[in-house]
Order: sequence, then C-alpha cells, then structure tokens
Amino acid sequence: MSAQDNTAARLKAIVQILAEQPGAPVKGTEVLAAAVARVPLSEWESEVLSGGVARGVKRLSAATATLVKEGFILKGRTGWTVTEEGARYATAPDAVALAGSFGHRLGAEDWSAAADQVQMAYSPVSQRWELTAQLPAGTYEYKVAIDRSWEENYGAFGVRNGANHVLQHDGGVVTFRYDHSSNDVAVTVLDGALV
Repeated sequence: MSAQDNTAARLKAIVQILAEQPGAPVKGTEVLAAAVARVPLSEWESEVLSGGVARGVKRLSAATATLVKEGFILKGRTGWTVTEEGARYATAPDAVALAGSFGHRLGAEDWSAAADQVQMAYSPVSQRWELTAQLPAGTYEYKVAIDRSWEENYGAFGVRNGANHVLQHDGGVVTFRYDHSSNDVAVTVLDGALV
C-alpha cells in the first residue's frame, strides 16, 4: 500500500479503536500507537524526523484533524472519544463496489468486485457510498459487493444475494448512492430525476 493508503487505513483504525471504548476518553498518543500497531509503518514511514517522531506517525497525527472535521471523533483535554457518526463509520465496510454489466464502461471487467474503477467513495456529507459515471444509453444490471469480494453482496431492495438491480438509462451522467444501513442503492441521473 502507498503511504496515503496506509494513513487512510490508520485513520479508520483510530475510529474503530475509539468505538471499541465508547464514552471513555483515550489519550491521543495511545490511540495513535494502537493504530500504528494495526497498520504497521513502512520503511519510509518509519524514518525518524527532527523532533524524534516517525514520518508516518507525524502524518497520521496531522491527518486526525480530518476525523474531527468530519465529525467522527472529538479531541479534548482528557483524551479522544468517538461520536455517534464515528461509531457508524467504524462499522462501515472498507470497500464497496458497484459491480455490474457496465464495468467495461468504467475501465474494469464486467461484474468485477475487486477492480479499483468500480469502488465507491464514502461521503461523510451524505453518509453514503457514491459513484458517479458517464454511461451510454442502455439497460444495465448491477449489485453491491462488499470488501472487494462476492462473499457479501446486495441486490435489488437491499436483499443479500438478491436479484440484480436493473437500470434503464437514457445515457449521460448517473450517480449511484449506497446506504449500508439499508443495503440499498439510490440512483440519480444528471437532470436530478430519481430512478
């Protein structure tokens, strides 16, 4: 993994660590150490900078500001705690793919659950996983695959291992939004009509 991927994995680990101890403030240094224990530093990240702090730990410490900004954690004098929003994020999957018959349109193989091109991005604003794509007119089928595998997948109406979602699309930009609490997908086309 890249240093950026490692930092992102450690940020999620921080939220998970705090969610495992709800309500109990934990010292920031202890949280950072526990996150690094879960996602070890690479050789480059282990390089000690002036001030005696490893590069990866310094990057992680600075990046925790995004967790505060997104409302996932609170930092106080007595320590760090997880918010309700953070607790939801902690149990969210690491990856959500929109795998279907349009995979080749996104640069992946059709029905690939592992390809980077079909991975959805988590939006803290909508609290949904999102993917926006330009698709030509046609009928498409798809499912949501969790953590880059078909072991856990959701079809129409959020049914596990259920029937494929079907999208009849007139062509253009379309945004898919996956809600992990309902396991269902909402689709919005460019003109704002809900499909």
